[in-house]
Amino acid sequence: MLKSRSFWIGMAVTALLVGWFVWRNWDKFPDMKRAFQDADWRLALLSLPVYFLGLFVRTVRWQYLLRPVKKVGALRLFPVVIIGLMANNVLPARAGELARAYVLGQRERISKTTSLGTIAVDRLFDGVTLIPLMLIVAAIAGDKANFRVFGHNLNFAGLGIVMTVLFGVALGVLFYLALSDRGRHLLHRMVHRFAPRRLKPHVEGLLLSFFDGLHALRSPVDLAVAWVMSLVSWLLEATMYYMVARAFGIHEGFEIFILITAAANLAIAIVATQGGVGAFELVVSKTIIAFAGSAAAAAAVQKDAAAYAIGLHALLLVPIVAIGLALMWSMDLSFSQMLSSDRTEAEAVPVAAEGADAARVVPGGPSGRQPNPAVHGGGRK
Repeated sequence: MLKSRSFWIGMAVTALLVGWFVWRNWDKFPDMKRAFQDADWRLALLSLPVYFLGLFVRTVRWQYLLRPVKKVGALRLFPVVIIGLMANNVLPARAGELARAYVLGQRERISKTTSLGTIAVDRLFDGVTLIPLMLIVAAIAGDKANFRVFGHNLNFAGLGIVMTVLFGVALGVLFYLALSDRGRHLLHRMVHRFAPRRLKPHVEGLLLSFFDGLHALRSPVDLAVAWVMSLVSWLLEATMYYMVARAFGIHEGFEIFILITAAANLAIAIVATQGGVGAFELVVSKTIIAFAGSAAAAAAVQKDAAAYAIGLHALLLVPIVAIGLALMWSMDLSFSQMLSSDRTEAEAVPVAAEGADAARVVPGGPSGRQPNPAVHGGGRK
């Protein structure tokens, strides 16, 4: 991990944003200390069950996306989701998604590449839910939905439009690959043309496994249920943000915290910082200040906004990291295992010809690999 370029890029961006945040709020630290002392920590801690309920609902969403591959209970998936979130908070380049795929493969004997297909759809549902929420609240807020960062004025509506294009393109590509034989055949032809001969069977098998992970996109019922679950989960997280704000004496309307939830999570999905540190505090505090009203009111709320942003992020990070590490160690896993390319990506995939079905296997422990019946054959329901 320490040799990874993305790790050091993430650390550099984190240091830059944290340094900027500290510099901008240096004279407010005594007031921020008092804000922490005056906060109602009982109310803040009561927000954690709401947050974890939202995560469980998000787990149910992933369960529906996995159903075409294998039926797995939400209670069995929940620890996998927590470990993935923990890894995303401590590892660079969203490596928690690889960790989530590895743990799922170990527990349920599902191909890692198939798991990554379902995870790609799962994460895109976050964008499909958060972007409309941000656009709706920004439209209602009007001119207030702006704040300045590094001397530039940022507009939530404009950000939402840009994110709509990016997520729309990604979702369109996944739908095309899930629904179009032509798209899948095009990728196979590219593999035949450009991949080295010895790697062609392996790459074709990975493509077939990934396509299996997109199977939920063919079911309107599964998609509808997944979107409803996504909406409920993010509204629960916004409720958690709202409760913590009340604990810090911030009394904005609930719709503001929907906007903060959407903007902050989209920001940390884009900006390469460890655990979103720096980017999260910046977006949350600046949004609170932007909705304060007059310049005098904005100046008065700055210390509370900064303290709230730090306290909220700590509540989001510390329990997940602690519980995720405990779960990882209880399963006798390590970061090197979860990210090891030879254990997580090596899948024996003999392919007789273009478009032929492949026999998938997943890591089977120290003794070798075992076949994965969940992807083709009896495992599919």
